[in-house]
Amino acid sequence: MPTKAAIVTRAQSTSTISTESLNTNAPLSFEQIDSTLINLRDSTHAIAGDTGSKDVTQGDTMTIAGGTGISTSVSGSTLTIEGTSQAQGITVQAPDSSQVAVSDGGTLEIAGAGGISIGTTGGVITVDATTINNAINIDGGVSNSTYGGTSTINGGTSA
Repeated sequence: MPTKAAIVTRAQSTSTISTESLNTNAPLSFEQIDSTLINLRDSTHAIAGDTGSKDVTQGDTMTIAGGTGISTSVSGSTLTIEGTSQAQGITVQAPDSSQVAVSDGGTLEIAGAGGISIGTTGGVITVDATTINNAINIDGGVSNSTYGGTSTINGGTSA
């Protein structure tokens, strides 16, 4: 259990010094010496956190508590703060409800198919469908060689 420093003064029980006066070029009075010792004993240290601060005085105990995923321990004069990973990865779900799980630090690979190409530049994923051959060739018709426009369906009869 921490304690305040034990001091002995000649006559003072409280300090009478409220401002610093360095290098007086004169011997200190007993009142000045007593007050200086009392001020040293009663000094505080401010501890600041995310949500405020607290003055810790001589003899007080400062407690450092862990939060979610954080633990603290003391061994000798060493305070150890340990954290466990709170990351949970990510799951990508397709419209057909199939899923791909990507672990923390993992990579999600994206691939094109059927004339679709995928590229990345500067952190942007680009899906390029300009090479899709969306032609229809039914019953000897002629197919288009590029996407877009109107395909002609030759032959056949409608129902």
